[in-house]
Amino acid sequence: MGIDISSVLDKASLSDLTALKLHEKYLIGPHILGIEVTQGIQYFRASRHLTDPADRGPDNSLQLVAYKTAWVRVYVRAGWGGAVNLSGNLEIRAMRNKRWLPVWVDVGTLTPQTPGTVTAQTLPDYAAERGNITATLNFIVPAEDMAGHMSFKANIWRSNDATSAIVDSETLEADVSLLQTLRVRGLMVAYNGSNAAGNGNLNIAAPTVGDLQTTAAWSHTVFPVQADGVFSSAGTVTLTVPLTGAATAPGGCSPGWFTLNGQLAAAKANDGNRTDVVYYGLLPNGVPMGPVIGCASNGVTSGGIGNGVTMAHELGHFAGLPHAPCGTPGNPNYPAYEPYDPAATPTASIGEYGLDINDGSIHPPAQKDFMSYCSPRWTSIYTHQRLTNNAIFAPTSVYPRIRIPELVDPWLWPWEYIPDPAPEPWDIWKNRIEELRMRPVITLIGTFERDASITMQHVMRVDAQSTIATGVPTKMVAELLGANGEVLASAPVMRIPADAHGEGGCGCGGGCGDGEPAVFGFQAMVPNVGRGEALRIVHVGALDDADGKLRRPLTVAWERKASRRPLKLGDIAVKASARGVTLAWKVEGEGADGAPVSCSVQFSKDGGRSWNGAAVGIEGGKVQLSPDALPSGKLIFRVLAHDGFDTTTRESDAVELAVRAPSVAVMSPVAGARVEAGAPMRLWGSAQSSSGERIDSEHFEWLLDGKVVGRGREVWINAPKPGRHEARLVVTDGRAEGDASAGFTTHDPDHEEQAPR
Repeated sequence: MGIDISSVLDKASLSDLTALKLHEKYLIGPHILGIEVTQGIQYFRASRHLTDPADRGPDNSLQLVAYKTAWVRVYVRAGWGGAVNLSGNLEIRAMRNKRWLPVWVDVGTLTPQTPGTVTAQTLPDYAAERGNITATLNFIVPAEDMAGHMSFKANIWRSNDATSAIVDSETLEADVSLLQTLRVRGLMVAYNGSNAAGNGNLNIAAPTVGDLQTTAAWSHTVFPVQADGVFSSAGTVTLTVPLTGAATAPGGCSPGWFTLNGQLAAAKANDGNRTDVVYYGLLPNGVPMGPVIGCASNGVTSGGIGNGVTMAHELGHFAGLPHAPCGTPGNPNYPAYEPYDPAATPTASIGEYGLDINDGSIHPPAQKDFMSYCSPRWTSIYTHQRLTNNAIFAPTSVYPRIRIPELVDPWLWPWEYIPDPAPEPWDIWKNRIEELRMRPVITLIGTFERDASITMQHVMRVDAQSTIATGVPTKMVAELLGANGEVLASAPVMRIPADAHGEGGCGCGGGCGDGEPAVFGFQAMVPNVGRGEALRIVHVGALDDADGKLRRPLTVAWERKASRRPLKLGDIAVKASARGVTLAWKVEGEGADGAPVSCSVQFSKDGGRSWNGAAVGIEGGKVQLSPDALPSGKLIFRVLAHDGFDTTTRESDAVELAVRAPSVAVMSPVAGARVEAGAPMRLWGSAQSSSGERIDSEHFEWLLDGKVVGRGREVWINAPKPGRHEARLVVTDGRAEGDASAGFTTHDPDHEEQAPR
């Protein structure tokens, strides 16, 4: 970048010269150059490194979000007096009641992170300073303090001055009122099928909600969302075929992946196909797979336990982000950040300096966006801006006139936690309820084959939202027909774009180029207006240019007639134990047109007003549900038997489930992490109560190697001396106590032996 010869004038050039009244001390004595507040990536003096003015932004103009940890970097200069060691503090104030009574409150005064001092230079190199966390005075603002309109006042003094006489101060104000929340519903995958060699069987249990929480830690770090999320299970599926075999087309998915994605789509529909949460299929370790090692369809994305980068990438697709252009053609709107990209040729560079709020590590601008196929990965200017005010995070304000709570019971629908009567204006609440309301639908899930035939996997009649997230319309329509062949209801058949990942690299499963791939998964949501006599999928012509209506069908791709008599369900036996809940029932009847009969299970904790997915694809009349996936208290279970055309339902008697320990997860440090001894270290955890109620921060207790070191969802310490250590989190919700731990290693970089040659 070259020497920053203008550094002594930066303070003047970044503000009004007349108002600043440049004093002699800025030329001679130590002073503050500027303040950067970052939660992952931030603009700061962008003109010093981004060569295209269109890529630049004012200092600190990338949006901050409420209740997410922030690092405040204070940049200092020595003036012409030569290098000097400086220390200081950070005074924080916030306006928390801006709408009703705009009063500033003192949040607190922070001391700098270890080592607590910095050597101020006169003319430091820009890249060397921004790329080195030790080149600035650093302050960590805990997540619970980041909210409202905030003021950060930095004071500095000479570190050898016993009186701490302030030599310079600077204040930065920032809007931290945007509140976004990550709410994840896990589609838990169990495996009961052949091993990779095909000479034995594997039986692998489905992951837990705790696994979902720890896997989401990286997403929480790079997404502009508050530190506290909502995690729950949307039910389990059992995969019985290995994810091995060749792709159906170059860069595409193998048959096993299409099977899994169909199961995940069915589980999502069984859970109501909710749009107020994001769904993620979580695979256990050990499932045979390859050469295709991932095929995540938008809306039913999936990945393995602990693979946080994959989860963030796939949830990014769920949020509407295409691939960033590196390793794949990618998003045509992604900018080139010169000089880190060739002129007008984007390669997914992140564009600014990133910072990991968990440990303060710096990510240079040339690193790659996590939505690309290149590494090392971090979030970019572009992706941060696209995920700000993104609907999947239910963006709101920390002080609106009214708001729907963002941290709510994961097993209730909005009409269960909206006040009754609702405050004015009622239309806001009414519109939100209508957006999320369940409606009777017939969901058809299958695969369009290379020969234009259709393999139907699931036909289910459920109450769900009919939106198919990121689905792409095809030239097919699904129809429900009456006794005389009349169309009672119809819906477009939506292709589910799939991103395939291979062992030798990554490619597009037909979702990156123009036109439809030869083989793809699809889903249709037909309004369930009555039983009807037949279901079919038809190929149609192009859209009529005059009125936008579809031309008459050309050919029938698939059809199924109603069975002569619907299935019959017997009473449901429910047995609760410490291992979970066992349900048993009997089904009489056969599938329509030879279709297999399958069952799914739902549960309700509010007397049948809100139903949640518990399991799908059950071919026998028995299932055991993990207690981890169920709330405590009084529940009703519902079995839905699907014959490929009709769905028959039956509810159980209410059963009381005992209170269980909270589901606890250590989000930071990551198990197996290697941390520099003495460096700032974030102890950060997540917990979900069995009742669905939020657990207050004071009920989180942290232990390091068996000794209590603090309370709260987030605690900052200096990493212990070199060696192996254990961070343990104990959480109580007033009824039961749960815990989780993560082992990690600390090291001293100045006293490490060099690796043998």
